[in-house]
Amino acid sequence: MTGEREEPARARELEGEREDPAREREREEPARARELEGEREDPAREREREEPARARELEREREELARARELEREREELARAQARVVRALVAGGAVPGGFDPGRLRAQAAGLIAKRRSIVARIRPDTALAAGPDLPAEFAAYARARTAPPPSYRADADDFAAWLRERGRLPAERPPRRAGRWWSRLLP
Repeated sequence: MTGEREEPARARELEGEREDPAREREREEPARARELEGEREDPAREREREEPARARELEREREELARARELEREREELARAQARVVRALVAGGAVPGGFDPGRLRAQAAGLIAKRRSIVARIRPDTALAAGPDLPAEFAAYARARTAPPPSYRADADDFAAWLRERGRLPAERPPRRAGRWWSRLLP
């Protein structure tokens, strides 16, 4: 008999281990809810944790802005330095510090010679009018200007006007009236 009593007791014990699935869920849900609550902190704690990250982000943005301002100042200083060099090369301005005055004068003379040869090709009448004095005339014209014109054509026309003012180039003929195409062949 003891064996028979043990069987139902053992069966009840096993049944206790294996509860009804609904009861198991009821028991597990509060445990799972507590577990999830541990994962999800209250909003105050989350803000405390996020604030240092936001502060680091703001600090990075401030540093980037400071670097951008510094770069802008450096660009402006570079532009001013380049303008001083261009003024020295083209307009006869003072030689900026750190440059060899002799080499800068040689480079400026080379740029004027280049402009002179292009002007002579664009407007050969100016080269003929200036004759052997072309280098001296063009150098005087170039020194009289604060900056070269925006194009070679404008430079050539301005040099022709400069020669005309000094009586070295005759007045321009009025443009011919457009006629028939064959009128260009007549003398």
